[in-house]
Amino acid sequence: MLFFCLGNTAPTLAQEPQVKSESSNVDITITGEVDEQLLDRLKENLKTGNEDEFDIEEAIKGPTQYLDMEQFRKTALDLPYTDTQNDRQQLDIVYPWIGNPPHKVIVALHGGGWSNGNRKSASLKLVQMATQQGYAVINVGYRLSGEAKWPAQLHDVKAAVRFIRANAKQYRLDTRNIVVWGNSAGGHLASMLAATNGMEEMEDLSMGNSSASSEVQGVVSWYGISDVSKLPDASIDIANKLMGYNVRDKAEEAKVASPIYNINKNFPPIFMIHGTNDQVVPFEQSVEFAKKINQITQKKQAALKLHVNAKHGDDQLKTMENVDESLNFIDKIMYPERKNPYRTKRFKEIKTTSDKPS
Repeated sequence: MLFFCLGNTAPTLAQEPQVKSESSNVDITITGEVDEQLLDRLKENLKTGNEDEFDIEEAIKGPTQYLDMEQFRKTALDLPYTDTQNDRQQLDIVYPWIGNPPHKVIVALHGGGWSNGNRKSASLKLVQMATQQGYAVINVGYRLSGEAKWPAQLHDVKAAVRFIRANAKQYRLDTRNIVVWGNSAGGHLASMLAATNGMEEMEDLSMGNSSASSEVQGVVSWYGISDVSKLPDASIDIANKLMGYNVRDKAEEAKVASPIYNINKNFPPIFMIHGTNDQVVPFEQSVEFAKKINQITQKKQAALKLHVNAKHGDDQLKTMENVDESLNFIDKIMYPERKNPYRTKRFKEIKTTSDKPS
């Protein structure tokens, strides 16, 4: 694996990175800002295996496995966060196994190229492990691109965060700080939430709870999209479907849906994980996104971990080490002055089922 720690200073390297293009077992630590020359060398050296054929439909297909909701100690399921009967506009609260209320909150957003997936998908299995570490995990659904075009998806997840805050007392939640964790398209939406904190023009307050805040205080993005107009030929159609037009022809217009163009100096901390053989979302997107976040905020707000040769949604990424590191990042936001009293190194497997939720 490979580590980037992107800061706001001039490049400072303890030694020239040694990148072995034939090995997936590479450790590189870089501190300071990645300059263009270094980034170009890394891009060349890390493109091992990128010519493999792959099927975009397979990469973003809908779930065949679902979370077994009966395994959890306590849940509140199928809660509408706006005044519709649309089951896409609902959320599920999974309460922690340990800890006393009010419980700190992680919001989970599923992937699927904005066109597939749902809030009960097994793709969110690893996020549910946070319930074993004292966190309530809230799995949020949103309308897919076949039903509604952008910015419906952002409006949905913002409405969900407002609902969570407006009903925190009823559901015994601590919503002073909310971290949102998403993969792929869910990582994109998580980043967009952060990039548009406090921007009323980016939400639809008519969806309810207009006096509550939709701001988030941290993001975990696993192989998320940061620029919808710069996806490869094989995956650009998922962005076209989301936006309702050709995003390359209207790249300037598509910036409204790209987190990298919406960063401001108040962007919250973000931890990203990406594979360098990702043929759906190029890993360079996360490198450039992290770099720009730290440039604009003038702080080390963004941390990026790359896995050499890992593909989009690869099992190389879905490891307990990455879950642990993601939770370490979240702990620093939720417990800034002390350790998370509920953290352990013990994680139990999250059960899944092939039975589609009714």
